[in-house]
Amino acid sequence: MGYEQRLSTAYVQAVVQTGAVPLLLPICANPSLWRQMLAGVDALLLSGGGDPDAVWYGQEAEPAQGYVQPARDSMEMYLARYALRHKIPVLGICRGAQLLAIAAGGTLWQDLTKVQRIQHEQRAPRMYAIHQVYVKPGSLLYRLTRKKKFRVNSLHHQAIRKPGTGCKVSAVAADGIIEAVEFPSHPFALGVQWHPEWLCRHDRTAAVLFTALRKAASEKNNKSADKI
Repeated sequence: MGYEQRLSTAYVQAVVQTGAVPLLLPICANPSLWRQMLAGVDALLLSGGGDPDAVWYGQEAEPAQGYVQPARDSMEMYLARYALRHKIPVLGICRGAQLLAIAAGGTLWQDLTKVQRIQHEQRAPRMYAIHQVYVKPGSLLYRLTRKKKFRVNSLHHQAIRKPGTGCKVSAVAADGIIEAVEFPSHPFALGVQWHPEWLCRHDRTAAVLFTALRKAASEKNNKSADKI
């Protein structure tokens, strides 16, 4: 039985704003098509969404784990692992950042209620930046933003707990919750826990993430038009 698939137009607009061409990859249960899909893109953006099933990082689902989408988990885990292995430029947003960490063997906090000390599921408009993130000096994120700290929006109840092999923490919140990760051995692989697609029209630190993804795609493929 089929089901409706949705993606916020904010992601599409964020890609278009850079001059790149957005291509949406529908979730499908046929693994033989996934690699063919990747052949048609120059970079990958893993969007936000529901909770990854805890089975992907060797745990049982806790009571607070949200609704999972098995077909989406399977496909996007393949995409994340393929992008990391084959050096495809990749930007992970919220769930997407968590998938990158899981793909590297990392784990998640299934629910932040008992460990958070600031608001991570904000009670404010999506385009409002609710808390600070503190950026690691020398990280890719710092080189892109040129800021040691800045404010972000926050729309999650799960977060990366252990980053995994080759996955380095590049930003944290005031309570120590991981807010960004990256892969130093990869040309461009970055995951952020916040939602820059809702901020990029008026915030340079958000817009630069998408611009950098497009630039990485161009450098890898040396094409005049990029498809993300």
